[in-house]
Amino acid sequence: MSSAWADEIPAPAKSSAKFVTSADVIQWLLALVLVLGVFLLLVLMLKKSGGLATAGKSKLTVLAGLSLGMREKLVLVRVGEKELLLGVSNGRIDKLLELEGEQRLFSNQDQSQDLGLFAQKLLQAIQGKTHEQA
Repeated sequence: MSSAWADEIPAPAKSSAKFVTSADVIQWLLALVLVLGVFLLLVLMLKKSGGLATAGKSKLTVLAGLSLGMREKLVLVRVGEKELLLGVSNGRIDKLLELEGEQRLFSNQDQSQDLGLFAQKLLQAIQGKTHEQA
């Protein structure tokens, strides 16, 4: 009987499983590096181009900013033909000053490069506004 049992048990078939070789691992790593490289290249291109291209020039521009503390800032923003001086703090934005026409701090692009001039005009504008309110 023992020989009958031995005949019924099939012999183990040779395994057709392929072992992972070092060449396979290198191929996978190179493919991973290639995919990550393409992804990073696309991210850098989007970052450099400013995201999606918009039609026309934006009417909103941040002209200057000044940090007043850990969470407070003064920001000068151009909206169309107006310039707004905004006070930005944690969870709050206040319009401090609105300038139009001749009152604008940056009437042309040459002046926007000189931050000393901005500081002088900003101080004059703030002092003028406080004298008007008093």
